[in-house]
Amino acid sequence: MVISPLHRKALRDLRRLWAQVLAIALVLAAGVATMILGNGAYASLFETRARYYEANRFADVFADVTRAPRALMGEIEAIDGVLAAEARIVKLGLLDLADMAEPGSVLFVSLPENAEVGLNRLHLRQGRLPDPQSSDEVVISEGFAAAHRLRPGAPLGVLMNGQRLELLVTGIALSPEFVYALGPGEMMPDPRRFGVAWLPRASLEAAFDLEGAFSNVVLKLAPGASQDRVIAALDRLTAPYGGIGATGRSDQISHAFLDAELKQLSAMVKVLPPIFLLVAAMLVNMTLSRLITLEREQIGLLKAIGYSARAIALHYVEFVLLIAVLGIAIGLMAGAWLGMGLAQMYAHFFSFPFLVFTRDPQIYVIASGITAAAAVGGAIYAVRAVLTLPPAVAMAPPAPADYRRRQSRLPHVFAMRQTSVMIARHLFRWPFRTLSSTFGIAMSVAILVASLWSFGSINHMIDVTFFRAERHDAQVVFGSPEPLRAVYAARQMPGVMVAEPFRLVAARISHRNLSKRLALIGKIEDPRLSRVLDPALRPMTMPEAGLVLSAALAEALNVRAGDTVTVEFPEGRRPTVSLPVSGISLGYVGLGAAIDITALNRTMGEGALISGLNLQIDAAAQADFFAAAKSTPKTEFVTVTALTISRFKQTLAENITVMITVYVILAAIIAVGVVYNFTRISLSEQGRELASLRVLGFTRAEVAGVLFGELAAVVLLAQPLGWLIGYAIGVSMVAAFSSDLYRVPFVVGREVYATASLVVFAAALASAVAIRARINTLDMIEVLKTRE
Repeated sequence: MVISPLHRKALRDLRRLWAQVLAIALVLAAGVATMILGNGAYASLFETRARYYEANRFADVFADVTRAPRALMGEIEAIDGVLAAEARIVKLGLLDLADMAEPGSVLFVSLPENAEVGLNRLHLRQGRLPDPQSSDEVVISEGFAAAHRLRPGAPLGVLMNGQRLELLVTGIALSPEFVYALGPGEMMPDPRRFGVAWLPRASLEAAFDLEGAFSNVVLKLAPGASQDRVIAALDRLTAPYGGIGATGRSDQISHAFLDAELKQLSAMVKVLPPIFLLVAAMLVNMTLSRLITLEREQIGLLKAIGYSARAIALHYVEFVLLIAVLGIAIGLMAGAWLGMGLAQMYAHFFSFPFLVFTRDPQIYVIASGITAAAAVGGAIYAVRAVLTLPPAVAMAPPAPADYRRRQSRLPHVFAMRQTSVMIARHLFRWPFRTLSSTFGIAMSVAILVASLWSFGSINHMIDVTFFRAERHDAQVVFGSPEPLRAVYAARQMPGVMVAEPFRLVAARISHRNLSKRLALIGKIEDPRLSRVLDPALRPMTMPEAGLVLSAALAEALNVRAGDTVTVEFPEGRRPTVSLPVSGISLGYVGLGAAIDITALNRTMGEGALISGLNLQIDAAAQADFFAAAKSTPKTEFVTVTALTISRFKQTLAENITVMITVYVILAAIIAVGVVYNFTRISLSEQGRELASLRVLGFTRAEVAGVLFGELAAVVLLAQPLGWLIGYAIGVSMVAAFSSDLYRVPFVVGREVYATASLVVFAAALASAVAIRARINTLDMIEVLKTRE
C-alpha cells in the first residue's frame, strides 16, 4: 500500500508533536467520556427501572385508608381505566433486635394469596415466600437483611401494634415499590434502622384488627387511561373509610427520589461536555495556527509544485481528525468504564435486582461526531488564514513583529525590566491566543468551583436543618392522634428533659390553578426544639391565624406573604378553609407548611390532639429512653437525630467523593492540556529570542523565567474569571437539581476558590517542569541557525 506524501507528513507531524497531540486528545477524551458517562448511566438507570417496573408490575396509583371493607374492591376494580387492583394491609411497627439498642422501624406489607400474579411483585433473592397459612413467617428486604446479617431461618423480633412477636425469616427479596427504601422521618435510606417485611394477609389482619378489611390499595391502569380521573373516582369511594387522597406514581416516594437522580444525571450531561469541547476547539486552533505559521515555506512549495489549496487544507484537517480519533478512542473507553461504574453505584444505592447497562451505539456515534466537529471547527480559522497566500508570499518568512506601535510605552509606564517587557509584548502580540489560553485555564478552575461548592453547601444544609431548625434529640410519632395528656406522659419517660408536641394532618394547599399535597404541621406558638426559620435564619413564631410556607412551597404555588391560599383537609370532617400566608420560611427538605397547633385543632374540630413529640434527652439516659420508647404501645416510629445526621453524611460522602474525584481529574486534564500547549507554543515562537539571551550570558533559569512569566501571568489572570464562571455554573446546577423533595443551598466559601486555584496551580507547575526539561535540552546554536 502506497501512502501519499501528505499522509506521511501528517503521521510525521503527529510523532513530532506527540506531547501536544496527547494533551489535546486528552481534553477531547474528557468531553467524550463525560458524554458517555452521563448518557450511559442515565440510559442504564432509566432502562433498568423500566424493565424492573414492567417485569414486577409496579403499580400506577396508591391510596391509604383507615379501614375499608374488602367488598369495596368490586367498585374500585370497576373504575374506568383500572386494569388491576389489589387491597393490602400496610402498617408501621418497631424493631426489637438484640444487636440494636436504638429504635428502628419496619413497614409491614401484606402479601396477596397468589404472589405470582399480584402488583408490586417481589424479586426473591434468597429463600422462599411465606406459607399463606402461616402466622409467623416473613420475607424481608435485602438491604435490611444485609445490615443485620439475617438469612432465611433467622428470627426477627418486632413490635406489631404494641405486641412483641418473633417472626421467622423465610426469604429475602426486593420490590419495585421500595427501590429507594426511605424510613419514616428520614432523609436518607438507612437499612440498619428501617426494613420492609412482607407477611401473609392473615397475620396482619389479626395483629391490626383488620379482618375482612384493608388499609391500602394499589392500582394498575390500562394504557391510555386518565390517571386524574381514576384518582378522583378512587378518592370518592375511599373518602367514607378514612381515605386521605390517592397519589400517582410520580408522587410515590421511591419513584420520586429515583426521578430526582435521573434529573441530576441529565443536568450533568448538559453542563460539562460543552465545556470540554469548547476548550478542545481552542487548543486545536492554537496548535494548528502555530504549526501552519512555521510551515509557511512548505505550504508555498506544495502550492508551487501543483498541490491545490483544497488538498493542503484537507491535509491539516486530516491532522486534526487523527488527533480527534485518538481522543475519541480514549474517551469512549474511559466513558464506558466510568459509566458502568456509576451505573453500578446507582444500582446498589437504589436496590435494583439487576443492572441493564446499555451501550447504545447512537450515544457513541453522537459523542464521536460532536467531538470531531468541535476539533475541525477549531482548525477552520487557522487553515483559512494561510491558504489564501500566493506561493511566493507563503514561501517567504513572516515579517518580524513590530512592537513599537502599541507597546513602546510599557517600560516607561510600569517601570518594567527587560524580561518583563518581553513577556508583556508576547502576550499582547497574540491577544486571541492569550485570551483563549486564559479562558481554557479559567474553565478548569470553574469546573472545580462548580463541584467543590457542594461540600460547604451540604454542611450548611445540615447546620440549618439539624442544629438551628430541628434541634431535638429524638422524635416520637404516634400511630394515631393522641390527647394532649400524652405530653405529660412523655415527660415521665427516662432521660426526657423537654417535650414539645406537634400535629400532622394531610392537606392540599391551593392558590389559583396551582396546588400541592403535603403534611401540614401544627406547632406550638414559640417552639424551641423544632423551629421555623426565616430567610435570615431567625426563629419565627406561629401566627394566631395563617400559615408559614417554606420558600420552595411558596415558589411552587406562586404566592407571597399576605396572599390567601385554600387548604383542603382530606381527613376527619374534611374541612376546607381559606388562610392567609403570614410568612415565608427557609427549608431545604420537602415542601413545608406550618400553622399554630391550636388553630389547626380548632379547624379540624377534633379537640386538643397531637401526632407526636419532639424530645430533648439526657445523653446519660439515652439507652433507658430507647428501651422505654420501644415498649410504648402507641408509638409508631422513633427517629434519632444523631443517627439521621450520621447516615446523611455517610451516604452523601460516598456519592460525592466519587463524583468530586472525577471532576478534579477532568479539571486537571484541562489545565495541563491548556498550559502545556500554551507554553510549548511560546517556546517554539521565542526560540531565537531565548537562544540570543543564552548567547548574551543569561542562565537557563533566567531564560526559562521568560516563559514561566508568561505562564504565570495567564494562570493568574484565569483565576478570577474561573471563579466567576464556576459560580455561574454552580447556580445553574442548583437550579437544575432542585425539586419538591429537596433544595440544595448554594454556599461558596473562600476555601472553595482557594482549593480550585491550588489544583490548577499544581497542574501548571507540572507542565512547567516538563517544559523546563525541554529548555535544558534545547540546542541553542541549532535554534539560531533555524530560518524563520
